Amino acid sequence: MQFGFVVHPLTRFHRRLLGVRSLDVSLAVTDQTNRPGPRTVSNLSLTDPRGRTCEGILVATTELPDELLQDQDMGVTSVESAVALCQARGAGVVGLGAVAAIIGGQGKAVSRSATCPVSTGNAFTAYAAIETVSLARSRGRNGHPVGLLGPPGPVASGILRGLMARGISVDIVAPSPPKPLVRLVESLNERSYCTAQFVDDVAAVTGPDRLLVAASSTGGRIRLSSLPPDSVVIDVAAPVDVIIDAHREDVLLLDGEYVRLPSPLRGGLWRRIYGLVTGQSRHIFACFAEPMLLALSQNTWLLSIGRHVPLERIRALGVLASEHGFYVDRLHEKGRKISPARLRRFFSGD
Repeated sequence: MQFGFVVHPLTRFHRRLLGVRSLDVSLAVTDQTNRPGPRTVSNLSLTDPRGRTCEGILVATTELPDELLQDQDMGVTSVESAVALCQARGAGVVGLGAVAAIIGGQGKAVSRSATCPVSTGNAFTAYAAIETVSLARSRGRNGHPVGLLGPPGPVASGILRGLMARGISVDIVAPSPPKPLVRLVESLNERSYCTAQFVDDVAAVTGPDRLLVAASSTGGRIRLSSLPPDSVVIDVAAPVDVIIDAHREDVLLLDGEYVRLPSPLRGGLWRRIYGLVTGQSRHIFACFAEPMLLALSQNTWLLSIGRHVPLERIRALGVLASEHGFYVDRLHEKGRKISPARLRRFFSGD
């Protein structure tokens, strides 16, 4: 089975780079295009430890996150065209990245128009975030509940279920939690050995000894300048939740959804350039990795569409990932491995 993945530029620089890649001079120079529509970024291939290989295509739309969110009818149409391009190139399963996975009812609208399975990657993203939290807590900062920003969003709610299933208590940042979230927390508390509770502000779950997971659906929820010294934040959102409005060496921002691939992802020159720009080489975002995992396993029943991310699906994807050599094996900051000295700076005192 072949796979496809649909992305969009997160910044104007990314959009101009897409213009260079697609030989769109107007997009590369002026940040505007006279050639609307998706374009191919790279043809990809990946091999697992048992020698099984899948091939796929990376396709990009030209819209920025705000443009997709502000006009979702236009955004859905654009993403539908990108999925159709993936299908035309042979994809049997297509993943949606970043805001492309949010609009149209968390992928529902795009899925209805597609003739192959489509997935937002929410469940595998939640799995990667849970594994990242566990890895961080193994180094320290495990004496308090984990802070969580983002519920009732689908990824954040999946993270909540997964953390509590591992016996990790959670402080949920929600000053006015909606009734469905209250009912979810009550249900989890009734059948768990740990507890979840609501707190009013990010300040309650940041600072020395604390660990905050930021996993909202649309990003931009926290300003870096507002965080107290010695804060550690695992940012799972794309676009990111922490707005970089200051230079802070005294705050550690961990990437929350990187997984290690079973082998280097092959894709020629533009795959290497994409890896350099995004920091994604052997390690890539879980939402990007998920269609590869589904294609390798010839299994599409674990895909994610809509808001519900059940614990059973997260666990099943974790089992499938280990069978095919996908792991969360290290902590990342800005897409790169963190230096030992910086790790000691934030975790050695715990």
